[in-house]
Amino acid sequence: MKKKIITSLSIIGTFLSFPIKVFAEELPDPKTMEVTSDVLDSFDPLQVAGSPHATTLSTPGGIITRLLEFIFPIAGLALFVMIVAGGLQILAGASNSKSMQEGQKRVTMAIVGFLILFASYWIAQILEVVFGVAIL
Repeated sequence: MKKKIITSLSIIGTFLSFPIKVFAEELPDPKTMEVTSDVLDSFDPLQVAGSPHATTLSTPGGIITRLLEFIFPIAGLALFVMIVAGGLQILAGASNSKSMQEGQKRVTMAIVGFLILFASYWIAQILEVVFGVAIL
């Protein structure tokens, strides 16, 4: 066992001791290099990969907008699951008052969460109209 570990470490050490060329081209001198939008775009993985969302995801607002496209449907799905789970808990605990109350609390909290989700969506819609920016 010790021999295998020593052999493995010596092989890894041998590979790490050789210089590896990381970039195919020479890097410019950082003292003389001018940072332009083209240079920054060359480091942007969205620009390099040719993503259709590159312009949208280049700002924090764009990132939030893109996330909201997924968050609202996921929250709706979570709402549905919570209401079904609460209903099943009420049905399963019909003879036990504590379980029935917990199920009622779960359904109530799911409805409150839906109201918060609904209000946040419409607040975002109002902010779009007021400020003239696309949020959702």
